[in-house]
Amino acid sequence: MPPRCAHLLSANKRTERLENVATFIKGANQTQLGSKLLDMWESPSSHISELRMLLTFGANPAGLYEEDSGRKTVEERRKSGSLCEACALQFDDFLDKAGVIYEEQFEQTPINIVRGRKLAEGLLPMCLDGGGMRGLVSVVCLLFASRRLFGDESLPNYFDWLVGTSTGSMLSLAMTKGSSLKDCFFLYWDMKKQIFMEGSTMGRLFGDQVRQQTNNINECLESAKCAFCRTFPTQTMHACPRRLTVPALDISCSPARLHIFRNYSLTCPFGVKLDPEVDKDYSFRDVTRSSSAAPTYFEPHVVDGMKLVDGSFVANCPLNVLFKEVDALRKHSNPVKLMGVLSIGTGEPERVERKYKHGTSIKKKALNIANLSTLILEQVCGHDLSVVEMARDRCHAHNIPFFRLSPSGINVRIDQVNEDKLMQMLWTCQVWLSNNFGEVDRLGELLHKLFSDPDDRKRRSNTIL
Repeated sequence: MPPRCAHLLSANKRTERLENVATFIKGANQTQLGSKLLDMWESPSSHISELRMLLTFGANPAGLYEEDSGRKTVEERRKSGSLCEACALQFDDFLDKAGVIYEEQFEQTPINIVRGRKLAEGLLPMCLDGGGMRGLVSVVCLLFASRRLFGDESLPNYFDWLVGTSTGSMLSLAMTKGSSLKDCFFLYWDMKKQIFMEGSTMGRLFGDQVRQQTNNINECLESAKCAFCRTFPTQTMHACPRRLTVPALDISCSPARLHIFRNYSLTCPFGVKLDPEVDKDYSFRDVTRSSSAAPTYFEPHVVDGMKLVDGSFVANCPLNVLFKEVDALRKHSNPVKLMGVLSIGTGEPERVERKYKHGTSIKKKALNIANLSTLILEQVCGHDLSVVEMARDRCHAHNIPFFRLSPSGINVRIDQVNEDKLMQMLWTCQVWLSNNFGEVDRLGELLHKLFSDPDDRKRRSNTIL
């Protein structure tokens, strides 16, 4: 049988192959990842998604550029028929950009700071947007920044206040418990098909998909096989060692009201034992289920008589929640000083002309409902960026350093489970980061100022530090 391109394999076979790569990555070191990348590049049946995943976790592509071996292999596969023209273009694109992506992360001089040092004063918050499966973008942004600045995955350890909405709440909870960024990535990756079902907007609006997905996420969060639950099976908010804030929306009454899960008192210093009668404690499962209960995807989650839905409806980008909490603490004579603010997004779509139609026929009315649903989701996902702009202005007015990482060109649905589309999303993310690392270096400058030894502040040789 003549060779054929890997994209012609069945969806199940491609998924199986990519899952095998994911399993390998979980136990491999960086040298092994590089060797695996070179081996798979030479394989006549390799798919671009497999190579992109290896690069995402630090596989060194340098061997592909030795004596132009990577290009030669692509040409050989073109001629043999094991690589179609469309896939060959993706392989060529990989060769054009993979070296730069790797270099901008792993071949930089780490900033010189005192590891494990705590802030002498103030707090350093990190805000994590919602976005469903686009939470993988947030993880990759943090991986890129951490590798570039420290050469490892330790960046989240320097932030002592995590504020997360929806999928950002899950990431916040995992990092608070001490999960590595690599673990966080696979937490999302492994859960996607356990929760989401492939279907259309109309199927969610008029079918049984919402109920089924609600059952899926409930079973997933209660299962011992769930990566999220294995991370913290009985963890509660009050047991968290760092400040943690998670918004949800209480729709029990009209109008709906913002509900904030927190592990600190507005009136007492952080670390003081909380009175559960005044400051209620909640399990991580209840918190993440509440903040992730996106309407048209999941049913509301009931906690203490409250019907809670996705916090994205009021704070997909939770910067407004952060400043609401800062103001509330000040109001209760318990002020905090912000030393900087890092906002991590889940990606922004390219601006395109909207095709919005309406009419009187049943078909056109149905399309109008679908268009309206899309418009609402855009607002839920914070694509107008007004919250970011207001936060940036507030920080500027108060001389608070502000940083935002959210790659553009991300047009993936929040319930996307197709592995190839997700890897294309992450490729877009990494290309954007490798071309827009200035914000990361600015963040590094602040961290150097806050955590370095004042008597031994060495400037990085290849950045503004």
